[in-house]
Amino acid sequence: MLNFEYPSIEDRSWLRPILSDSGFMGSENAFGTLFLWSGSYHSRVCRKDGFVFLSSGEHFHTYNFPFTEDPDRAGDLGDALRILIADAREKGHRFQMWGMTPRETKLMEEALPGTFEFTLDRDGSDYLYSPRDLIELSGRKFHGKRNHLARFNRQYQWTYEDVTPENLEPCREVAREWCRQNGCTENGLDKEACALRRAFDYFAQLHLLGGLIRIDGKPVAFTIGEEINPKTFLLHFEKALPDYEGLYAAINHEFAAKNLSGYEYVNREEDMGLEGLRRAKLSYNPSLLLEKYRAVLKKSGNE
Repeated sequence: MLNFEYPSIEDRSWLRPILSDSGFMGSENAFGTLFLWSGSYHSRVCRKDGFVFLSSGEHFHTYNFPFTEDPDRAGDLGDALRILIADAREKGHRFQMWGMTPRETKLMEEALPGTFEFTLDRDGSDYLYSPRDLIELSGRKFHGKRNHLARFNRQYQWTYEDVTPENLEPCREVAREWCRQNGCTENGLDKEACALRRAFDYFAQLHLLGGLIRIDGKPVAFTIGEEINPKTFLLHFEKALPDYEGLYAAINHEFAAKNLSGYEYVNREEDMGLEGLRRAKLSYNPSLLLEKYRAVLKKSGNE
């Protein structure tokens, strides 16, 4: 039976290199995601027999695609999957996995043919963008975004600065005001608020990056994220106060221009099936929708 434990900040030193070296680009493959949301989604980690296993869920485990600490064992996916199947059976709950891309579902099928039934989770699939697109906003498809930025520049006296441990308090001010106006507790946003507070508290230890915009000296918007691997940067949070036209476009553009030009992709996470959020994410013309799949055992599967 596997013993899953909540990740500590000290776990970053050994776990992040494993996640980064895998080359996976999903939001769940960033150490910050596991650590920041562990209290809300019960994200946990286990090391056993040279494998690293991740799971979420309070009363039963939903497993993620397994990793190996030893590159020479990269071909032992079948062994890792059998360990997870046995763990679910021993704990008396139904085996299920989440977050696999088409590439990973193919690897699972090759490792244990005919064992799994896969289902696309469109609401949980990540939106990946080209930093060049976010910075240059060139072409007809970004005409509306350019107009938003132009109006913003004409209308407001604003400044941008990178977020550091020294200017986190203005970001906290924006977060508190945003929560007050949007009713975090009443609207089910308390989990995000909890994760964001943790990001502020562990900003330096997690090696997070962020950007802050002030209008007439008042902090009004911020964004915070981290590198998943040298190819992909993940944006965890983006908050802007209302009544400032083009503010979200401005913080998105300025942070990308100052920090993201060296990456191939920017992961802006999923839309959770929310119509407004889906429209907003599609409006930035993603380069790739990183499809995520769920897996359960087929009734005739090999346990």
